[in-house]
Amino acid sequence: MFKKIGPAVRGFKMTKMRVLIVIVLVLAGTGVTTFMGKTEKTIATAPNKVYVKVSVTENVIKQATLSYKASLEASEEGIVSGKVSGKVVQVMFENGHYVSQGDTLIKLDDQEIKNHIASSEAKLKASESQVKSSESQLVSSQTELQKMQLSVDNAVSTYDRTKELFDGGAIAKVELESAETTVSNAKSDLESAKANIETAQASIKTAQANVTAAQVDLKILTNSLADTTITAPLTGIIDEKSVSLGQYANLGVALGKVKSISPIYAVIEVDQNDLSSLKVGQSAKVKVGSTDIKIYDGIIKSTEASADTTSRVFKCKVEVANLDQTLKPGIYANVDIVGDQTSEMIAVPTDALSGNPGNYTVFVNDQGVARKRMVSIGQITKGLVEIKDGVKNGDSVIITNVNTLQDGDAVSVVME
Repeated sequence: MFKKIGPAVRGFKMTKMRVLIVIVLVLAGTGVTTFMGKTEKTIATAPNKVYVKVSVTENVIKQATLSYKASLEASEEGIVSGKVSGKVVQVMFENGHYVSQGDTLIKLDDQEIKNHIASSEAKLKASESQVKSSESQLVSSQTELQKMQLSVDNAVSTYDRTKELFDGGAIAKVELESAETTVSNAKSDLESAKANIETAQASIKTAQANVTAAQVDLKILTNSLADTTITAPLTGIIDEKSVSLGQYANLGVALGKVKSISPIYAVIEVDQNDLSSLKVGQSAKVKVGSTDIKIYDGIIKSTEASADTTSRVFKCKVEVANLDQTLKPGIYANVDIVGDQTSEMIAVPTDALSGNPGNYTVFVNDQGVARKRMVSIGQITKGLVEIKDGVKNGDSVIITNVNTLQDGDAVSVVME
């Protein structure tokens, strides 16, 4: 009997070992570990949740907006040039300087003109003296004429009495002939006096003409003297300076430009299909800058009557007040013109947007899980961005922690 017991006992021991192994495995599966008689428990932890705020997308009304690239241009431009030629002796401006209309910009050498003025003044005085002399001569000739006329009258009267006496046989013929000679001489002197008057009058006219010519010449020279000072044609900013000290400035040659930039124009090119949507006086937004974007209010000032013969577009000028004169000609800008037509769009707060141009994304709360969506965007205005594709109306778009979220993260929405 006992011999048989031995194998039975061994079988029991082996069975007991198998049971212990199974128990250890079971305990391991349930998080209970036994080591050296000690029991430890491990507790599985739930994944961390990210607390976020959301905004529910909805359709908003969008006014039709036409966008254009623009270049800024001066509203008015004046050429700095001389009305007379001369050597430049003083330059009083540089590019970028602000000037007012009438400010002195350039001085030309005026010595030669001053010399001509002195000569012209002398000629004028001489001509004026000649006028006075001729007028005096005229008065003298007129007095002489009166005397000659009186002599003629006396000679004729004497001749008439002498002839009566001669006809009556009271005097000799020689006395009558003497009376005739006296009348003839008196008449000749009268004609000479008349000729002297005509000469004096002609002399006066010539002298007066000389005076007028001298006055005109003097006025021209005086104006030329004033024109040796070249002034700003209008108020604005100096640009395109092309003058230096000592050079000879020819009449009418551009020495610089003055550009009026308050207001300033943003010039856009409009396709013929959009032309009917634009009206003079219509409001516009002018955006300047690529990173630090600044927005200015503007209005449509004018649209050209005909299209460019090459590009077939119409140039349109948008006026910006530019009171602080920070905008300069040549700057590139973007112009948005709001039309009368409206449409619906989905918009989300700009805080929901992440990524880079051409690769924008948003996160949508999908029952407590952040889901990353690729989106295409449109207009950005007043803290909202138009979403053309990627989300739909009613989606809960996450607007916080968007730069640290990962697709599939657990999220918990907190209220404002």
